[in-house]
Amino acid sequence: MIDTGDLRKGATMEFDGRLVKVIEFAHNKQGRGSAQVRLTLRDLRSGSITQHSVQAGSRWPAVRLERKHVQYLYPDGEQYHFMDLDTFDQ
Repeated sequence: MIDTGDLRKGATMEFDGRLVKVIEFAHNKQGRGSAQVRLTLRDLRSGSITQHSVQAGSRWPAVRLERKHVQYLYPDGEQYHFMDLDTFDQ
């Protein structure tokens, strides 16, 4: 889990059911109220950038991404097939 104290630029997490990357964050404490964290997030699927304000102490599931060099082979209906260039697995 990633909470607001563990946020870093470039961190990847699940936010509202979407995979997002943290572009910027700012911790903001004004007066008597609770602290707010202002997030600028990039959706990894669509590439859109959104801004959100959340309460300090909020938590989200962390995700682990792996990057591999693959070769695109062919589409099959709604699926796409790729080949791993190291092991030749599809």
